[in-house]
Amino acid sequence: MIASADLRMSRKLALLALTAASAMALLGAGPADALPYRDTLTQWADRLDAAAVELDSAPVQASTRIGEGGLMKLGSSGERVGRLAQRLAELGLLPADKVSEVFTVDIDRAVKAFQLAQRMKPDGLIGAGTRAALDRTPAEAAALMRQSAVAMRSFRDTAPDNILVVNLTNQTTTLVRGGEEELTMRAIVGRPSRETPLLTDRITHVIVNPTWTVPPTVLKEDKLPNLRAKGTPGIQNAIVYLDGQEVAPETVDWHDVTPGRVRIVQQPGDHNALGRFRFNLTNPYDIYLHGTNEPRLFARELRSISSGCVRLEDPRKLAELLLQGTSVTPERIDRLLSKQQPQWVKLAAPMPVQFVYWIATVEADGAVRLHPDIYDRLDDAPAAMSVPAPQPGLLPGTTPAAAPALSPAPAAMPPAGRQPDAGRAAMPLDKSGTAEKSADKSSV
Repeated sequence: MIASADLRMSRKLALLALTAASAMALLGAGPADALPYRDTLTQWADRLDAAAVELDSAPVQASTRIGEGGLMKLGSSGERVGRLAQRLAELGLLPADKVSEVFTVDIDRAVKAFQLAQRMKPDGLIGAGTRAALDRTPAEAAALMRQSAVAMRSFRDTAPDNILVVNLTNQTTTLVRGGEEELTMRAIVGRPSRETPLLTDRITHVIVNPTWTVPPTVLKEDKLPNLRAKGTPGIQNAIVYLDGQEVAPETVDWHDVTPGRVRIVQQPGDHNALGRFRFNLTNPYDIYLHGTNEPRLFARELRSISSGCVRLEDPRKLAELLLQGTSVTPERIDRLLSKQQPQWVKLAAPMPVQFVYWIATVEADGAVRLHPDIYDRLDDAPAAMSVPAPQPGLLPGTTPAAAPALSPAPAAMPPAGRQPDAGRAAMPLDKSGTAEKSADKSSV
């Protein structure tokens, strides 16, 4: 019986591999050599349109909706599990006689086969990402592909040659310089309740060894309750201030203390929530890019879990690339890391940053990926894809565009009621070592 089950599973995986190969043939093989980023975007948009046409021609089939709800996995039961099983049967991944309202081993295998075909982590878990992929009809998938193709072409036609692109839907960050892609890494973006806005901005400083000031919402909802219950904020190496004065938190009765009287600042180090690098932007919502003290989170398939800012998988590499050609070499970065205080380094020229919302993307081998609509922004995404022209004289070799200038930096307004959190931390130092006028603010 075990051998028979393994054989059936092998046949299913072989069929899925054949289907994937056919899709790749439709889309075309990935280029052997890296293309200029604008050419890459053109190729991606063309492939998305071709895949959408193919989906349009597919016969209409039944499509059971699983619907939103909690995580489902092996051993779960209920009506949503039944809808999941029915959907897997419709996709040809589960025999009709195996449909059940109990999450069985057969359903688990079918889920993993679907995830493999979708280029997802084959963990058998039905979270938001896998559920959204299962719920999409071919017509909906085609519409998403066309929408992303339009957005990519708009970006291609207006973007400067030097830009950092943050795609919120697949949680990646890409550095483009001189029109060439230099670096792409995984990122972590804001959770649905604390969305990362679609910003047009620029990086002005790299901060080595940043402090982190707990933002107001996190302080009110998480850290002040900790202080009241345990006499500690639950943050390693943090300084607690009450009415502007440093206090020993265990000596204070926090029950009658309002959040506005409290400030908590975590000191620099590997334990710091921002990691060892922070990349300052200029928007008024205190959104920026930074490292993290929890690198394990980058292994997640869906990484919309921050409080609004963007965490980077390899912030050290980005810092080195942004500071190339300056006196701040990798060796000097090592020396800055050894210091106990935040070290502010101003970029020779600000780096434009664009946050985009491309739900459909193309893998290196030509396969199309559809990502969850994490913020329900599909209706707003195309209009938010404009990219600014660089400031005159700032970025040699950039392409002018009829778009807002970078200074002052415009920013998309976050949805009503979902303003990113902000806090206060150390003042930046200019080259003379004196404090600049703008305060360092924090939102993780």
